[in-house]
Amino acid sequence: MCFAVYIGTNKVLKLGQFIPEQTDIYFENPTDEELTELRGKFTKQNIYYVGSDTDCSCGLNFVSQFYNSPDWADNKKSPLKFIDFLKAATLDEDIEYYCCWTGDCASDIEHNQEIDIREISLDKNYFGLTEKEFIKFNKQTNE
Repeated sequence: MCFAVYIGTNKVLKLGQFIPEQTDIYFENPTDEELTELRGKFTKQNIYYVGSDTDCSCGLNFVSQFYNSPDWADNKKSPLKFIDFLKAATLDEDIEYYCCWTGDCASDIEHNQEIDIREISLDKNYFGLTEKEFIKFNKQTNE
């Protein structure tokens, strides 16, 4: 079973597709059924599925304590690109995020948090993937 990560934004994002050995992250439109199941979780106009270097969202997962482990060296690309995307996107707006197992997007949110992406580092405190978790990545402010 794979993780499925969805984000909500008011911006229209460029859609992509998985290309082996080339893709770090990409965005797809959810199916009509997924959109129906996700709509109540998101306040943003546009909802996207986030794919990674593994084709599914599983490649977005990372555990910071293994940052220096040679076994995890190849697992950094997609999480780093996702952090970069979130840092750029939160310059303009909050970004909403929901993670679940594939096919389980109708499930209720069980974990909820707000994050300032500027405080996140892959080597120290990456948020990883948690089933049934909703995160609001706050718009960056000068405070």
